[in-house]
Amino acid sequence: MKNYFERQFENEEFLLFRLSSVSRRVANACAEVYLAEFGITVPEWRLMAQIGRFGSISAKDIAEKISMDRVAISRAAAKCLADKLISESPHPADRRSKVLSFTPKGKALYKSVIPRACELANVIESGLTKTEAKLLKVLLDKVDASVAKIAPTLARDEDAA
Repeated sequence: MKNYFERQFENEEFLLFRLSSVSRRVANACAEVYLAEFGITVPEWRLMAQIGRFGSISAKDIAEKISMDRVAISRAAAKCLADKLISESPHPADRRSKVLSFTPKGKALYKSVIPRACELANVIESGLTKTEAKLLKVLLDKVDASVAKIAPTLARDEDAA
């Protein structure tokens, strides 16, 4: 006979399974749209979203702000640089580091993706009432705070898909 923990772990409602599963499904759905409509991957969009929010920003700062692996950021930056969506220049305070910023082409793409990203978020929230959507955000903040107790060095992911 299985103990409480074994039964809990096998339950499809197990929190760690559900959070991971839903997160993956959201990311995959958004990835399909971003690639099909804009020719960019989710990591490229996340990088661009941070540049859009903060202006010129280093890859290190992006990694800290959105809990994204530095290798993934580096690959996304290399692709965006090759596609001439972003440019890099020496960091004013640390010449070993580079600061990323939009090219005119990148800024135009960013501005075209924002409404679609908001539309995707609205579709995802459409199954919820306004009260439920607000509550979900409050609950996610609480879960995020609890995760910080486990891994306090991880930066909070402040970016939408």
